[in-house]
Amino acid sequence: MSSDILTKVRKTLFANRFLTAGIVLVLIDLAIGIVGRVWTPYPPGADFGISQPPSLAHLLGTDEFGHDVLSEMMYDTLPTLIVGFGVGLSIALISTVIGLVSGYYGRKVSGVVIDVLTTTALTIPGVVLLVVIGAYFRTASESLGYLVIVFALAITGWAFGAKQIRSQVLGLANREYVLASKMLGEKWYRILFTQLLPPILPLTVAQFLFGTLYGILSLVTAEYWGVLAATTNNLGTMIAFIAANAAYLSNQWWWILGAILPIIILGGGLGCLNLGLDEFIDPRLKVVEPEVPLKDIELPIDQGTVVVKAEQRKVKTR
Repeated sequence: MSSDILTKVRKTLFANRFLTAGIVLVLIDLAIGIVGRVWTPYPPGADFGISQPPSLAHLLGTDEFGHDVLSEMMYDTLPTLIVGFGVGLSIALISTVIGLVSGYYGRKVSGVVIDVLTTTALTIPGVVLLVVIGAYFRTASESLGYLVIVFALAITGWAFGAKQIRSQVLGLANREYVLASKMLGEKWYRILFTQLLPPILPLTVAQFLFGTLYGILSLVTAEYWGVLAATTNNLGTMIAFIAANAAYLSNQWWWILGAILPIIILGGGLGCLNLGLDEFIDPRLKVVEPEVPLKDIELPIDQGTVVVKAEQRKVKTR
């Protein structure tokens, strides 16, 4: 039974080209990060000639300090991904719970209060809050850890998703099967998690994808503004050093490429996953093949016949 389920899941995931591409790209990024924490071509702090272009000895060249860019990139990728996935997971959980509760209770006092809090949270920019928190930690002579960063970005990034989920739950809460469950005395938490949660799970996954990218870009922005100590190791640190040394003015493209390549791969992977999930969830976007085989048609004319070749095409349902 379990093997049948695994087979069905595997076929579902790999039947969609966007889902397949997204999974592969995200796994490549994770592999770079995990391998980079146990092995790199050179120790990340080893010194070589400064600002050397790519060569067989250094595939991504060396930076302004003589460090191997490929080794630095591999070593710095995993902390960046952990922050991104942490923010994405936190945003998905918070927005789903708040969206479910506020949508279920609708126009009741509790639902309205949660909706007002959600709207208020939308006005708080996460990166600015991170800068303020970073300034506080710097004043207190303490280092700002990744856990604080994830927390700060999560509590400011959930509101938009919660609004989306709430609007969906408001419609679902008035369906006949939900009203029937209420009339039969079903517990509220069973209605939430067994009847309302499954239809909005795709939105939860979308919030995770959005939150992951939001977390990584916010971390990079915070590093660029100097919120974190320069002793931390992530891709944002690399970008901060690139900006501080104006590498873009001295044409050290390999240094810039090394800092942004894992972010580009992850962004592409998340984008493909999002497209694949859209096709998987929305039946109108699914690609279908005609079930009846097509045949060539022969049309008689004065000088003989003309054969019209049948062409099998995959079409979308809309």
